Amino acid sequence: MDITVTEPKARPGSRKGRPNYDREFRRRLAAAACEPGASVAKLARDNGINANMLFTWRRRYRAQLQAETTSLIPVAVIHETPPQRLAMPPNGGDVGNPTPRDGTIEIRFGGVVVRVNGGVDADTLRVVLGSVRS
Repeated sequence: MDITVTEPKARPGSRKGRPNYDREFRRRLAAAACEPGASVAKLARDNGINANMLFTWRRRYRAQLQAETTSLIPVAVIHETPPQRLAMPPNGGDVGNPTPRDGTIEIRFGGVVVRVNGGVDADTLRVVLGSVRS
């Protein structure tokens, strides 16, 4: 695929040998570098610039596109049910010596992982999950 974006003049930069290319030229060239099948090295060579510079322009162009398209979606909680309390069994002899619970609970919220091993009382777990949620 042959893509050439021509810009006849580069403005002189603040330092010798470093031209300042027009923003529109950089944007067009970065967009051309994002096309499927485009060779960044060939595109840079055809336009007389360094390939690393074009890679930088392309990375910035993609980041700008992503920032423009990323948005938050409004969410509303319609009905939040209060947590249910578990009633203790009528057998009062086991209250002092609860049976150990085995197992693992793993909850993932995006990049956060909450892992609970063994037995944890419901109130403590509720506080931990509430702090992760906020």
